[in-house]
This record gives sequence, structure tokens and C-alpha cells, in this order.
Amino acid sequence: MKLAIICAMEEELAAIEAAVSLNLVAKLDKASNNYAEYKFGEHTIILVVSGIGKVNAAVTTQILIDNFAPDAIVNVGVAGSLTRDLVFGDVVIATDLVEHDFDITAFGVPLGQIARMDTFSFAADAKLNELLHSVSLLNHQVVLGRIVSGDQFIDDEQKALFLRNEFKALACEMEGAAIAHVCYLNKVPFAVVRSLSDMAGQDGQGIHSFNELKEMAAGRAALVVKNLMEKL
Repeated sequence: MKLAIICAMEEELAAIEAAVSLNLVAKLDKASNNYAEYKFGEHTIILVVSGIGKVNAAVTTQILIDNFAPDAIVNVGVAGSLTRDLVFGDVVIATDLVEHDFDITAFGVPLGQIARMDTFSFAADAKLNELLHSVSLLNHQVVLGRIVSGDQFIDDEQKALFLRNEFKALACEMEGAAIAHVCYLNKVPFAVVRSLSDMAGQDGQGIHSFNELKEMAAGRAALVVKNLMEKL
């Protein structure tokens, strides 16, 4: 299997590299990003840091598809919790994703609906999710649910509550739905794994929490991906 893994930040990628032993095969530099191809047993793994935000994520995803033709793409990283039932280090595996900041409601359509797109949300691959969800993390939950993405770091209790109520989402971040969007258009199976680094402002400490806990959260997400790779 050829599996591509996208992280938004170096800290997230470093956690995967620390958790899994990989043998480097080749590198590709394109559009200011470095794509590293590895062997993992009989499988090929491509790792890349996309940069933060939906445009960076979308560009990276299309380059991966065009240059490596992966069988599946997994986005791994950290996110903000939109519910007090999930706390720091818990992991959300996306059932589906919505771009919460796509707004053409003036035309009478729901917030998040992308113009002329035949779906409201982008559904993750059920088989990948089954493998991802099979992991067990000591003292942390691993749950399935909707994730929303937008070009905003959410650090506001009212905004977090709005996203939770409007989209019935468990977590928010800045890349996953864009990766899902590109995979949907290219008919490439995908999954999104996010460990919670902050409470999206529900505790008044969003940025502080993110800065303090992002590496811990990235490590939890990496363990979920390690479990997936070992079960391929």
C-alpha cells in the first residue's frame, strides 16, 4: 500500500517520525514543501508538512496525488475541542468534515455548503476509520465524529459553542476539510486524525494551552497512526 500522511506543522510530523521506524527512499521538493518517501515493511509511506491553513493543505494534497498516486491520504495533527466531554490528549477521528468558514448563506444555502458541490460534508473512508479506531490509548478517549475546518484559530467560547451547535462537530482545526475536499474530487480515500491540544477558548486558555500541549497532543495522534501503519 502507498499511504501519504500530511501534517500542518513540524511538531506533528516529528511525533510520527519518533513513533515509527522508517527507511528513506527519495525526496521531492515542490511548491516550497519537502515530500519524503519511505519504506515501511512492504508499504510506501510519504510524509509532508503542508503548512497551516486550507490553501496550503489543498496545494499539498494535490501535489501528493499528482506525483505519488497514493492509495490513501491521512491528515494527522492537533485540534481544538468543541465539547467539554473531550479534553487534552483525547483523539477525534473524523467521520466527515465541513469547511465552517465557507459562507454563501445569502443564496439560501446552509453555512458550510460549498458552491456547486454535490455534498455538504466530506465523508472519511470507513475502512481506514475502522483501523484507526481500533487503537487504545491509556487515559485518553479515541472517538469518531465530525470535524470542522476554517482559516481561523478558534479561541472564543461563544464561537466554539456556535460551531458545536451549528455543525454538530466535536473538534475544529484549519486543514482537514480542505484535504478531504481535494481527496473527494480526486476519488482518493482519506482519513483525518486529530488529538486535542486546547478547548477552543472554552476554558479561556486556548492559545496558552495550544502552545503548552501541542507536542503532547501530536504524540497521541502519532500513536493512532502508528497503530494504523502496523495493521496495513
